[in-house]
Amino acid sequence: MSAGPSHAGFTPPGPEPPSGPGHSAARRGRSSIEEALLAIALLPLDLPRADLRDRLLRAVHCAYLAIDSQVITAAHLDGLIEAAAMARESRALLERAGDPAFSDPLRRAVAHLAEAEAAMLQGAEAVRQIHLARRTEVISGPAAGALRARPMRASVGLPELHAPARLVLLPHVSLESGDPPRASAAAPVTLATPRTLAELEAFAADAFSGALAERLAGQDRDEPTPAPAGEAPYAPFEPAVEEVQLLRDIGRDCLEDLAAGRSLRKPNAMETWLDQEPFEQRLLDNLDAFAALGGSVLPLVSLFHAEAKAPDPERAFAVALTLGCIEGSDTVGAAVMTLKQSAPEEYPGWMEGFWLAPSPAIDVAMADLTTSARPEHVALALDVLHARGQTPDHVVEALLERPEPKIAARVARALATALPRRDAIETLERICGTTEDDDLFLAAVASLLQRGGGAAVHLLRRAVDAPTSDARRRRALPLLCLVGRVSDLDRLLAAAHDAPTAPILRGLGRYGHVESLGTLLDFLRREDVEVVAAAAEALDRITGAGLREIIEEPWEVELPPEAAAAGGIPVPLRKVERVVTDPARWSAWMHEEARRLDARLRTRGGVPFSPMQIVNEIEAKSTPPDRREEAALELAVLTGIPSLFSPHDWVARQKKHLAELRAHVATIAFTPGGWASGAAGGSRGSSDVPARPLPIQAPAAPRSQPGTSHLPAFLPHGPVLPFKSPSEAPAHPPAVERDAGDTRRSPPPGAPTGVTATPQVGSPFGSTLMAPPQVARNPLPFQPASPSRAASQEGVASLSRPSAPPLPPPAPEPLSAAATPAPTSGPISRLTLAQYASLCAELAVSPRQSEAIFERYGLVSHHDRLAVDKAWQERLSRVPDEHRSWQGLYQHYQAYWADQARRGGAR
Repeated sequence: MSAGPSHAGFTPPGPEPPSGPGHSAARRGRSSIEEALLAIALLPLDLPRADLRDRLLRAVHCAYLAIDSQVITAAHLDGLIEAAAMARESRALLERAGDPAFSDPLRRAVAHLAEAEAAMLQGAEAVRQIHLARRTEVISGPAAGALRARPMRASVGLPELHAPARLVLLPHVSLESGDPPRASAAAPVTLATPRTLAELEAFAADAFSGALAERLAGQDRDEPTPAPAGEAPYAPFEPAVEEVQLLRDIGRDCLEDLAAGRSLRKPNAMETWLDQEPFEQRLLDNLDAFAALGGSVLPLVSLFHAEAKAPDPERAFAVALTLGCIEGSDTVGAAVMTLKQSAPEEYPGWMEGFWLAPSPAIDVAMADLTTSARPEHVALALDVLHARGQTPDHVVEALLERPEPKIAARVARALATALPRRDAIETLERICGTTEDDDLFLAAVASLLQRGGGAAVHLLRRAVDAPTSDARRRRALPLLCLVGRVSDLDRLLAAAHDAPTAPILRGLGRYGHVESLGTLLDFLRREDVEVVAAAAEALDRITGAGLREIIEEPWEVELPPEAAAAGGIPVPLRKVERVVTDPARWSAWMHEEARRLDARLRTRGGVPFSPMQIVNEIEAKSTPPDRREEAALELAVLTGIPSLFSPHDWVARQKKHLAELRAHVATIAFTPGGWASGAAGGSRGSSDVPARPLPIQAPAAPRSQPGTSHLPAFLPHGPVLPFKSPSEAPAHPPAVERDAGDTRRSPPPGAPTGVTATPQVGSPFGSTLMAPPQVARNPLPFQPASPSRAASQEGVASLSRPSAPPLPPPAPEPLSAAATPAPTSGPISRLTLAQYASLCAELAVSPRQSEAIFERYGLVSHHDRLAVDKAWQERLSRVPDEHRSWQGLYQHYQAYWADQARRGGAR
């Protein structure tokens, strides 16, 4: 065995598997035959089960010969023809056993075999035409034989794809029915096979004389004819018994170690993710040792799973990983067939094994499995494809209309990378606006954030402000903390006061607003241990105070039932380092140190936030696995960087993915302390449809909060999505995107009209979404030196593409009630297009000055303001040219008013 480079990632190590009419027909036929085998196992009839199993497994064997061979080989055509013959013979045996009309499993088995026969014959006819056209290229050869072997390579860090010398591997299938068999009126009669010429002559004489018919008529059909004794099974070679037994013993030891390795490679409470590398290498060594034993031990893998007395995810993991490390579609097919016969409790083990295995045949097999009628199998296949980063677009398209919740949620998750961006965003927005399933909604919103859909943040706000269910609200809050803007502080603090939970408080820590420190400090005085620990973690994440203490806590040890029932066993303690939860120590630290924190910036670890801090958190040895998952999700939704990183992957592959992420994040232009995000805000990539002003509708009833006040909401317009061409860009684009509003694309046709942006702060304009209640925040134990909240809402630079600083824009035209009206009548004539864009931009930059701003524009009454806004929105939705002009003017004036705010200009 020689060491060599491992296959990195999920790129197939060799050429793509052959594809043609015969290959697709063989895959369809093999799938139908396997479904027929599963249906036969449910038949409570007296059947020649061993004969049926052997015939159908022979058909599977022939199908694999066609799948793994080129179309111009004779074995390719022979495999299709023989597989069709085996399916036809098996169907005839089943039809003799009973009437399919009176047995649903029998009807399904017969139908599956008919489908397999038709698919194989159709493929064989297409291959014949190819052979006729390319008859000088046809490669002759036997239809059976050993697969080509390759030299062994040692697995170092990642599993190698081995190719030992072996025959085609057939799955282990049990056709024994759980119900007692009952006799059938058409039960077949088995006769002893003539072995000599004399026996054959006697058999023919009895048939001509009628003696054979009389013997059959008097035979008891309930007693099967015993098989001749001493008949050895067919095999191409017969190794020594001692050698076979030794190889099987060694192979079984390897499989047991592989099953145990599933748990060993997961870090416990005292280990880091880097500590798992030795356990993983031990697992890989067992994989190599098993593959080195050769093809004679491969059938032992399925038997190892079948002998379990109860569902065992560890054995399922061992089967999937082992067979997924042996080259060939037959090994993966045998694992999938074993999966179809296993209990749902084993599915997590199957998923992990298929995910971590290197065989490219797994991607093809999982794509085929998505056509299954069983939703749990489709869901598992989608999980494997998603983890491997190999979800094809055609699979997602075919499953878009599947109504099963398990499938729909995974399809929504796959849309984070599958399908063109425009189609994916439209589909995700439609799902978010119509579904009542919380899992589906959260999966769709997360994918929408990663695709840069601007409506995602608004959808999260709506789920928080006017939730369809409390469960959705609780689950949406941590996600909103990851992508929320500076104006979401009141909304998040109100939610934390309503129902404080550990995920929400940890989310506040990732949100990173300095003005939340007082609230988090107050939560340290609660009695809930989880809430206190989460509040302390959030305080440390924001401030980077480094307040730690060594404590002793119980070590949760799983005891066997008899030991747990005995009682009196002392619980072991362990010393661990935890964040300080003493409110007095945190209050003292804030008195001395918190003045240096700037409330205008998103803060993490005491410094302005940047995405590189997330990468550092994932790489840190001290980060627990669940926090690494949170950090990976935060990085994905904030930056939109596609990555296959998972904290449960091979350690070697995690290091590779983290190095790629670090290099990618380093190229992102980002102003430290920014609130908005490129992916979540829709600024990543190009837009398919230019943005348009969002509709303003009547306000919903606000959520009341004792001791707080509520202001009606103003819905800001912008910033817009990136322009499609330089001609559409404004003359002086702003340098960076700012927290003046939120981006969203035009809703798809038929989408619900209620999917709109969430209001930012109070103004006389109404909205379908209420503003967050102004929570009475707990004061900090110091006088903040940072500017006011209004200044913090002026916007801080966020993730964006680098661009040159803008030229100083000219001052807007004089704005007053007497300004030159637009060439229209009605409410829209009160303001010109430029004035309306300037009003929207100024309100977004300085929302607390809304009353003074409206008065300068001549809009004194609430009725006038709402009428003008509604009229301009209707006009811009009808006139695309004016809409594009409004986009450019809005960004132009937004940059101007933001610059005036920074310079301290008068409003």
